[in-house]
Amino acid sequence: MTNYHDGGEAIFEAFRNLSVDYVICSPGSEWPPFWEAVARQKRDGTPGPIYLDCGHETIAVTMANAYTSITGRMQVVMLHAGAGLLQGSMAVGAARAMETPMLVMSGESLTYGETDFDPGSQWYRNLSVVGGPQRLLEPLVKWAQQAPAPETLYQTVIRAGELAQRNPKGPTYVCVSMETMMHDWLKPDVLRKVPPAPKTRPTASDIEKVATLIAKAKCPVISALTAGPDREAFDALVAFAEFAAIPVVEGQGAYFANFPKSNELYLGAKIGPLLKDMDLALLVDSWAPWYPPSNTPKNAHENAQIVSISENPLKGNMVYQTMEAGHYLEGNIAITLRLLTEALRKLGLDADKVAERRTRWKAEHKKWRDGIAAAEEKAATKDVITIPLLMKTLREVMPADTSYVDETIVHAGDIRDHILWDEPHGYFRAPSGLGQGLGYALGVKLALPKRPVVMTIGDGTFLYNPVIPALTVADEYKLPLLIIICNNKKYAVMEQLHNRFYPKGTAITTKDYYGVHINNSRYEQAATVVGGYGQLVANPAELKAAIKAALASVEAGKPAILNVMMPDSGVQR
Repeated sequence: MTNYHDGGEAIFEAFRNLSVDYVICSPGSEWPPFWEAVARQKRDGTPGPIYLDCGHETIAVTMANAYTSITGRMQVVMLHAGAGLLQGSMAVGAARAMETPMLVMSGESLTYGETDFDPGSQWYRNLSVVGGPQRLLEPLVKWAQQAPAPETLYQTVIRAGELAQRNPKGPTYVCVSMETMMHDWLKPDVLRKVPPAPKTRPTASDIEKVATLIAKAKCPVISALTAGPDREAFDALVAFAEFAAIPVVEGQGAYFANFPKSNELYLGAKIGPLLKDMDLALLVDSWAPWYPPSNTPKNAHENAQIVSISENPLKGNMVYQTMEAGHYLEGNIAITLRLLTEALRKLGLDADKVAERRTRWKAEHKKWRDGIAAAEEKAATKDVITIPLLMKTLREVMPADTSYVDETIVHAGDIRDHILWDEPHGYFRAPSGLGQGLGYALGVKLALPKRPVVMTIGDGTFLYNPVIPALTVADEYKLPLLIIICNNKKYAVMEQLHNRFYPKGTAITTKDYYGVHINNSRYEQAATVVGGYGQLVANPAELKAAIKAALASVEAGKPAILNVMMPDSGVQR
């Protein structure tokens, strides 16, 4: 068997021609052929993806997810056999829900030592999967396939990468055997560079119809959910909203910052109060802005119209989805919003109506900002640390370009309210499925290396995360995070839900809760594993100095953990 043009080289050549930046690998015994290709690339100075070793599958997948969300460029995750797929499956499913293109690969053996090639007895004993590892990920990815032969390996990887980037975007999976990777590969004389996926746009007639609806509407409202990480979409949304004086409400489940908070058309994350006046809802990549799903503006306003603006408005990953949309503009969001703005410019808008709207929403925006300021002023008078005080102090200490990644539950709404971002990379919500936040924050830092990254996380959620692997990755690849544990010493959301369902139950009357208690451990000491900074913070007077010390550690290249003690609920108003 050769050690040059083999299946490992075929895979790496495919990654090069897919324009992959990083191959993030949670190592397994199937990958020596690929690692040989990585070593040859380094030895020969060949341009190609950067290889990163990662000690946990969830971290590998979520790093790739975050990096692609910010850059728009698909990345590769390599896991180990079926075991690695199962460990990373939650994060792969989250990437599918977020429509993040990603190529996931793992290996297998087909011969189990019964030929001249011995892959190792572990494949016979405990790593094989009946029907192939692709069966494990089929429900979670767009497409899952085995690469059955060296002759088709290269093109199979290329095809999987292209499929991942087509709408609806999402992860794809390729399984490749060690026998295929170790086999000779005849490299073609000419290999194409795979072009980026094309950007689609709605038809001119559909743009015109929706522009006419907007021009006639008295109270149009924009709901934005996941447009944010695309800077072009962010800027196009600002231009569109300002031109027509349409307020913007962000979805409560927003994964990103979608609109600048200093803009006088920003109204926070609560759409409910606007339903009764709204005669036109413009859902900008927002597929579930009201709850329950039947609570649409049509039930509150007889003549309300709903328009969905999205590359993929109907989500195959959702079991139940109802938007009641009467119009769809399917295509690239930035292009669509620019086309709408131009169409409105040609139609002409009623200047008095636009001015009246602008005045109204300016006043509503001021009420929202005053509410945020009042909450922070009140928090400053308390003898405990609450979210408004924490976020205000972070704003005072941290650089203006800080990116915040949140993986809390009871604190999430307050944290989102008190991060006053003005650009698309100021805020990220970790993917759904607790335990992915640290890996996602590392991916944000990988994509935005010059920006400080602050991770806010609950004490319960911190326990779900692979903390030590995350810290070692942060240290090895110089991706320091400032991790702030919002510690209320319990799974507070479990208690809240129990009380809601059983308001007169035994648990609430006897204070005998289950699934709620968390032992108050010294989580901050985990930072010392990699020589980082850790501090327990319980007194509001200590908070600013602690954040400054943590920032100094991050600026020196070492992660920091602040274990911030809070009231039971995490909120004191």
